[in-house]
Formats: sequence, C-alpha cells, structure tokens
Amino acid sequence: MIENLTGLIAVIAPFALVFFIIRMKHERRMREMNLQGLSQEEQRVLADMGETARRMEQRIENLERILDSELAGWRSRMSL
Repeated sequence: MIENLTGLIAVIAPFALVFFIIRMKHERRMREMNLQGLSQEEQRVLADMGETARRMEQRIENLERILDSELAGWRSRMSL
C-alpha cells in the first residue's frame, strides 16, 4: 500500500511543480498587464496617491513623536 502511494506521489509531484510554476508565471503576467493597461493619467493619479500616502505617513509619525515627548503614556491610553 505504501509503495503504491509513494509511486503515485512520484508521478504526481512533477506535474504539481509544473502547474505551480505555470500558475505563478500567469499571475505575474496578469499583474504586469494590469499595470501596463493603465493609461498615463491613471498612472499619474496612482503615483500622486502614493505620494499623498507617503506624506500622510510622515505627518502621523511626526505627530506621534510630538505626543511621545509632550504626553508620556498616551499610547497606552488609546483605545484602538
């Protein structure tokens, strides 16, 4: 019984590996196509949104540093 199972695994394993590789390549290709499918305007808007998010993150970090220096223990009192 175990010999049959081992033989079956030996036959299926290469196919599973090939399937996995093909699937990963397909997913990567689809992601690339989605990015390439964006118009220049959409790419610009996406880049602007990324920059806005980066600035917001910097502002939040600065506010947290100010709170850390001005109001010790504020994090433990937050109910998030």
